[in-house]
Amino acid sequence: MKLKGLFADNQTLFYLQKQYDKPEYYEGLIEAFKTSAKRYYAIIKAIEYHNGYIDENQLASYTFSPTQNLKGHKRFSVIIKDLIQFRLLVKEDGLYSLQNCEININNNFRHHKGIELAKSIVLNQFNDWAKNIGLISYSSGKFHSTFSKLQWGFVAPSYVSGTTKYSQAQKKITPSFVVADILLGKKIGIEEVSFFIRKIEIIKSQNVPNFIPFLLTDGYFEEDAFTLLKQKGIVVGLINKLFGEEYLELLKSLINTVTNAGAILKENPQEYVKLIEKLNKLVDGKTNNLRGDLFELAVGYYHSNLCQSIEIGKRIMQEGERREIDVYAIRQTELIIAECKGYKRKIDSNEINEWITHKVPVIYDWIKAWVNNEKAIIFEFWSTGGFTDDALDLLRTKSSNTKKYKIEYYSEKEIIEKARESKSQKIIEIMRDYFSNEIS
Repeated sequence: MKLKGLFADNQTLFYLQKQYDKPEYYEGLIEAFKTSAKRYYAIIKAIEYHNGYIDENQLASYTFSPTQNLKGHKRFSVIIKDLIQFRLLVKEDGLYSLQNCEININNNFRHHKGIELAKSIVLNQFNDWAKNIGLISYSSGKFHSTFSKLQWGFVAPSYVSGTTKYSQAQKKITPSFVVADILLGKKIGIEEVSFFIRKIEIIKSQNVPNFIPFLLTDGYFEEDAFTLLKQKGIVVGLINKLFGEEYLELLKSLINTVTNAGAILKENPQEYVKLIEKLNKLVDGKTNNLRGDLFELAVGYYHSNLCQSIEIGKRIMQEGERREIDVYAIRQTELIIAECKGYKRKIDSNEINEWITHKVPVIYDWIKAWVNNEKAIIFEFWSTGGFTDDALDLLRTKSSNTKKYKIEYYSEKEIIEKARESKSQKIIEIMRDYFSNEIS
């Protein structure tokens, strides 16, 4: 058998029919990508680096395949389609992950979430830093956006003198651009930075505005990778040099807390409280979205005082379908499965219907199949922004008509009341952080 049309120099990959869909087939295919189809291998390497998972909106930033038509280059969407067809890539719940790959990945979903939160903080901080020193135009930064038909973690126009161009024909200044990608949490070698260098080379071959490339990282470089980046004229944005050692330590604390959330909330909940205090101090004015992402930890902190054991961000598989449980708390007579939305907007009926029809039944079947089913099962929906009227109507109907398990739902008023009833000053303080001074 043979596979062609993918490899450099019109090469063909030959394999035996009996090898197809076996480990040696996938090992050979990946090795062929590594040597002769580097666009494909870059995607596999990006997911490997990101602990086995990457957000569907971010993956293109870690490749050198264009998201728009560019002569001589295969589009990112085409490569993704091929990898899914080859059964090397799977898309699920807005995430890409690898399958049939023996390369070294750590499928720790909690660690993935911790890294993603840290990346989000750093990119937002970089945006503020660049804006405050006048490197980029005010309120112009975009995240996971396109420049020169390639996607970047951060893109913004710059009018710094010496980097812009003046068009005599149009009688106006053409700005330069600041572009940045980010790598966190692992040692970085030549393979890890090759996608970024290749993107720079592709842009330089086009007639595009001037640009300033940044690679943001926590500094775990192999010497040859660091040297190569400097030789290529890339600004290596070491986080501790840009924002300070204390800031870097905060990121490490955040990643550790999210990765080990269940154990920390049950055995040492003060670590979570300390993290929130540090975030408020060091990321002042930028924590609204972050608090939303950490709301499941706040709900977990509430339940940790009442349960025997607790897990945060638990991933379950039931008959081929995977679901994530934000908070899974085991009490003496009850199992609590909590969905947590810590944002200002209201949850609408479409989201509630998706939760009730797509998520709850799969988790319920998993519990009945694998867990002690003598306990009462309670599905909770916590929303700091509340619910629309249609969503409330649907919740009331489902709650009253469902007998196999309970459905409970909490918006601002109910969450504040639960905090007060807990008689825990720390829980009250944490919830106050989400609702300003409405709770005392």
